[in-house]
Amino acid sequence: MTPETSARRLSRADVVAAIAAFPIGVVAGVTGVGGGEYRAPVLLILLRNVRWTIAGNLLAGVIVSVAVVVLRGALFQGSDAMLLAATMIVTSVPGAYAGAFMARRTPAKWLKVFLAGILAATALRLLLFESTSSGPFSFGAEQAALALLTGFGIGVVSGLLGVAGGEYRIPALILIFGLPSIVAGTISSLVSVPQQFAGLWKHRQLGQATPRAVRLGAVMGGVGVGGVAVGVALLHRTSDALVTGILAVVMLLAAAQIAWESRKPDREESPAPERAKPPSVG
Repeated sequence: MTPETSARRLSRADVVAAIAAFPIGVVAGVTGVGGGEYRAPVLLILLRNVRWTIAGNLLAGVIVSVAVVVLRGALFQGSDAMLLAATMIVTSVPGAYAGAFMARRTPAKWLKVFLAGILAATALRLLLFESTSSGPFSFGAEQAALALLTGFGIGVVSGLLGVAGGEYRIPALILIFGLPSIVAGTISSLVSVPQQFAGLWKHRQLGQATPRAVRLGAVMGGVGVGGVAVGVALLHRTSDALVTGILAVVMLLAAAQIAWESRKPDREESPAPERAKPPSVG
């Protein structure tokens, strides 16, 4: 069997990635988040390298977010909501590019710890936060300025950590701009597509999108599309309180897993094994 034939065969890592990707896709379809927080611990276990994980996660995020955009009808939202999305995209793309550049210069261990901390803080916010009813949204100069600032900040987080940023963008769209939660999730997915693609492109230029990372990212993204379809179908039949509780628990578990993984050395930072000395002759 040639190496090329072996590489094309379904591996154990592919199966694990596919099994994990489907429920993550369901969560993405229901909530509008990209699911990067939930894919990250799976990819970290399979790849054992935080930067490869970020690249693979971004690829899966692009695929899943495109599915959410299409199935939730993101392109058919109101004109004001679409203007808001377009404005956030303007700064989120360079933000993601900058975040990916920063990730290259940040120690892998601290990236893992930072990601775990962000997840835990977000989970606690979901458990303790109670949203209020939103009024009609109108896009003006003040909203444009806030959208530019918010888009850049969340773009940096996306490129740095390899996530879509929906867990931060959706609350911002609700609290700052007053969008209803379903519309906020849909608009967030639309903004995240070019933002994640920019981060992925930069990680690829930096050599972090390895063939294995790309393969696992594509597997998780492709299987996740099926989950998104199920999630969108369940969208109007699911309690917001139940979804929030499930999201918070999953994120806390993911944070614990990533924090545990931070104790282990990254592959690229591990000391190289010593070469065996050739036997002496004579």
